Amino acid sequence: MRSLQKTIAIINSFSPDKPELTASDIASGLNIPRPTVYRILSILTKAGYLEKKAGKGTYVIGRTLYTVGSLYLTTTDLYHAAEPIIQVINDITGEVTNVAILDDKGYITMLLREESKYPLRHVVHVGSTSPAYAHASGKALLSALTDEEIDQLYPEEKLKQLTSKTVATRTELKLELEKIRNSGTAFNSEQAYDGVEAVASVIRNASGNAIAATAIAAPVVRMNEEKRKRFASLIKIGAGLISYRLGYQDKTQPIHQVADLYTWWQQHQQEAILQPDVNVNIKI
Repeated sequence: MRSLQKTIAIINSFSPDKPELTASDIASGLNIPRPTVYRILSILTKAGYLEKKAGKGTYVIGRTLYTVGSLYLTTTDLYHAAEPIIQVINDITGEVTNVAILDDKGYITMLLREESKYPLRHVVHVGSTSPAYAHASGKALLSALTDEEIDQLYPEEKLKQLTSKTVATRTELKLELEKIRNSGTAFNSEQAYDGVEAVASVIRNASGNAIAATAIAAPVVRMNEEKRKRFASLIKIGAGLISYRLGYQDKTQPIHQVADLYTWWQQHQQEAILQPDVNVNIKI
């Protein structure tokens, strides 16, 4: 049992902040004797759960562990509830649609993704992780937390910059989250990647807890104020439909069938033509 606990602790040592570790890093971080660490690392490497980088002496997560972890996607209710919705949204918009979850370290992990139908696209693979505060889906999920929980996730006032437009401080982030709570949608323009913007909305389970977020992402060159407004409405309806399929009861959700998204979108398009002067105020 003690050996199993040490093995689990070694695997859990790897994180988005520390994707590569040496045996010495692990031994000192966990206060486990170095010979024991080497023995466990050898077993995990042979099994494919870890890989040793040639010439560097560092270890990274292996393909076997990734494969085992990816089984989560095919067994979770979230996968079955969300997959058809993001496929329809992708079909309607032609843009990237995805679903991400938030971990207890302030990072989001992408669970599902439908690629853009356009040649110009930004590719991010399923399973990738990134600081939540830099992404629309991450900010949507962070908006479900209290200020105290935000402080625990990000104890430093200054936040690491991914681009020149990434939210710079925890105080600035909290102000943005308050706006997201009021609107139900989160925007991001070039805060995670240069030239890419996104809009997201939170997904809730039957208990009303925020468990994921879904987003539409597109190159800045294909976006404008009218399209932002329409995409914001669409992703909010889509997230609401996924939540409904998970058992969440929201009386304001207008549709309950996947196919109804197409009808709703057509009606929404006609309404937008009749009201072309409506603007979406977002921070660019």
